[in-house]
Amino acid sequence: MTIDIAFKTPDALVFATDGLATVMEVDARGQERFLSNMANVEKLVPLSGGRLLAMFNGVGSIGSGTVATSLRAFDDRAPLGESESVGDYARRLHASLEAQALSRLGALPRPFHLILGGFSQQPEHGVDPPTLWSIQWSVDPSLPTTPTPILHTEEEGGAARHRFGVHYAGVTEAVARFVEGFDPALPERLAVLLAGTDAEDGPPGLLEQLAQEARRLESLAEPLSNAAARGLARRYARRVLRAGFFSAAQEPLSEHFSLQAAVDYCVFLAQCAYARENLSPTRRGAPRVGSTLQVAYLVPSRPAHVLAGIRLGVRLQGIDGGLP
Repeated sequence: MTIDIAFKTPDALVFATDGLATVMEVDARGQERFLSNMANVEKLVPLSGGRLLAMFNGVGSIGSGTVATSLRAFDDRAPLGESESVGDYARRLHASLEAQALSRLGALPRPFHLILGGFSQQPEHGVDPPTLWSIQWSVDPSLPTTPTPILHTEEEGGAARHRFGVHYAGVTEAVARFVEGFDPALPERLAVLLAGTDAEDGPPGLLEQLAQEARRLESLAEPLSNAAARGLARRYARRVLRAGFFSAAQEPLSEHFSLQAAVDYCVFLAQCAYARENLSPTRRGAPRVGSTLQVAYLVPSRPAHVLAGIRLGVRLQGIDGGLP
């Protein structure tokens, strides 16, 4: 699985993604089996003469060639207009990709996640910050696929409100642990621990057990039904999760943060993901990230600059050139 990392500053974007594609097979029981790896798959694509950057993870094709091929074919027909916003381009791209997938495959291939970023037309004075957009086809078909803004909000009739820093997708566990300070799966596991699940044969959560225990001990009170105890447990579980234990404070971007620092930070976070997925002593199965890291940056009034590939990982070598 791929790691996609984007870093946004007021006047630059940096994208980094690894180029390894893992081919898996799913059996009748839903169990995945590793088949092969393909190295150096193109997953970071400059578009519209370098005014936009796109990177993606998930499926490798939406019915005709690679995803990179589909992106370039769309952009050749309808590049970013001179007065068009990145969001409007993202909505056009989203409609085209969905139409292509449905016409060729009959359904949206999942999972698929594309991150698009760039600068819209410059205003008369100064430079507007870049914008990032996400197009995602989740494994859950009930979730909407409409392009959504990343690190900014758009209010009708008002200017965009920008945030700056890192956004990441794909193999995110190690990156989230470093950036946010906790495993991103932790809130879900805590919710199950507190409130249980909807499974009929599933054990009750800790809060439901507490409610049941209170019902047994308090003989004067009106007894709680099982349904009421479950409802009470889930209300309190939501209150626990909303209490702020799992929300990192939004620190302002340092005024001294440079483009070079953004590039270095993206590479470092990719190395975190690589180490977690490939070097952990408890890892099972084939490596899930690796290959050459693809890195590019974008600044105003210049086409995107693609950096030389960076090989993730460390190889020990003795003074004589051999392994220790």
